[in-house]
Amino acid sequence: MTGNGIPQLYVVRADGEQIYGGAGALSGDNLPTMLLASLKRSGRAFTSQEADFLQRTVRASELALQSGDLLKTGVVLSEIGKLGPHENLGSFAKPAMRSKELYLELKKQIESGLAGAKSQLLDSNAENPLGHLLTIYEGDAVSKLFPQWKSAASSITREIKKQPQYVTASEQAESLVRARVVAASLSPRIRNRAESLYTSVIRRFPQTEADTLAREELAKVAPNAKILSMEPTDNPVSTPKNPAFRTWATQQGDFKTRAKYLRQKAGKVQLMKEDGETIVVDIAILSTDDQKYLSLQRAPSE
Repeated sequence: MTGNGIPQLYVVRADGEQIYGGAGALSGDNLPTMLLASLKRSGRAFTSQEADFLQRTVRASELALQSGDLLKTGVVLSEIGKLGPHENLGSFAKPAMRSKELYLELKKQIESGLAGAKSQLLDSNAENPLGHLLTIYEGDAVSKLFPQWKSAASSITREIKKQPQYVTASEQAESLVRARVVAASLSPRIRNRAESLYTSVIRRFPQTEADTLAREELAKVAPNAKILSMEPTDNPVSTPKNPAFRTWATQQGDFKTRAKYLRQKAGKVQLMKEDGETIVVDIAILSTDDQKYLSLQRAPSE
């Protein structure tokens, strides 16, 4: 109100929308009635503790998304679920609105990544599958943090696991992602478990790309980890006692191939052919000589 002019009253919501505007003084019960009606349209109010948590978590999610780390974005953003549904926190405050934007952008990028990785792995035989598999397993892990997502991640992982050429790489990707999820946690108590998970990857898959990635990531979360100061093992744990190429055949003799033994697990053997292709065969269908050979190669952990 300027001078002796008529008072102008406006109520503006946090997102800038005017939810009341009028000229002249409100008398009697009209003023509290208007204020109560405006409050109902203004969205929820956060406590100072909730507001601080929301601002910090949104900022951490933004930084993770900007760096391209979708897994960490998902882990951090999922914490906001403590305040309510991600798609509607019931608030028009900037952090709440930004939280919804991040949620929708993450979902879009996860679905796009899954589709691309699936195409690379199933529509063609990827020469270096670990990167695509990491995308799939990370997408699956993030999808599980948001139960309301109708994601195709789980069906894709099941389909990938049926592909014998990706058995070993899938195990590596799954183990790495398990460690990454823990390392991305906001809880120090949970993050402390990352060292043991990365160490497990290094010991299970020495001299592999998964080993290299695990060491790099472990150095960031636990630079003093004991395994980082140890000399890498010269041979993978799955290296056979006699790694020479040999001829493998079925009991009926309708299948033969020259290949080198890699490992065996759950009634299957993984072989590498002379051209570098990796195949997985049911041990039960192999010849008696092959099965005897496998019994000699079996490591204690197999």
